[in-house]
Amino acid sequence: MPPLKTGDIVFQTTSGRAREAIMLASGTQYTHVGLVEVDARGRIAVIEAVGPVRAVPFDRWVRAGLGKHVTVKRIKGLAEADAAAAIAKARTYIGRPYDHFYYETRDQIYCSELIHAAFKEGPGISVGVEERVSDLNIDTAAAQALIRERWRAHPLCKAKRAESFKACYGLILDQTLVTPASIARDGKLETVYTNFGKGAE
Repeated sequence: MPPLKTGDIVFQTTSGRAREAIMLASGTQYTHVGLVEVDARGRIAVIEAVGPVRAVPFDRWVRAGLGKHVTVKRIKGLAEADAAAAIAKARTYIGRPYDHFYYETRDQIYCSELIHAAFKEGPGISVGVEERVSDLNIDTAAAQALIRERWRAHPLCKAKRAESFKACYGLILDQTLVTPASIARDGKLETVYTNFGKGAE
């Protein structure tokens, strides 16, 4: 692995219950993403949203992924000042709980939303794209089971007083989110290392 830089974006596959749903919905092996920070002493950490948002040593982060597989991507030509701004913004979210509903508010936050927000709200760089849930492949048993399990507690459905699954499901389909896959496929990024093999994205 080449030396990592502050602002690098790292991807892995996790073993959580939502793993299969995320993989099938976005067509990727990447189910988790984090932001690299290298301090003045050369120590490498990953800022990640897992509940709560936190910074963990890079080696520990790698060990948490299935098979210790990791892909490292870097925004082409990213200036040090912009990388620092993204880190500073990401750190403002430390302690926020994990968003199991992948909802657009920032009181809770999920992994790819953290990366998207860090760059967009920090240096003003758009990384990844916001997609509607309806545009993803959610007609799978894994995704449907997850939605049926969680819909009653969904903040949007509660706010809109959607008291049936059908009413809530329509709202969920219309919401937008940023997936790890959309970040990984962003043309502004280049792969600097992967041990996933071909076809990971």
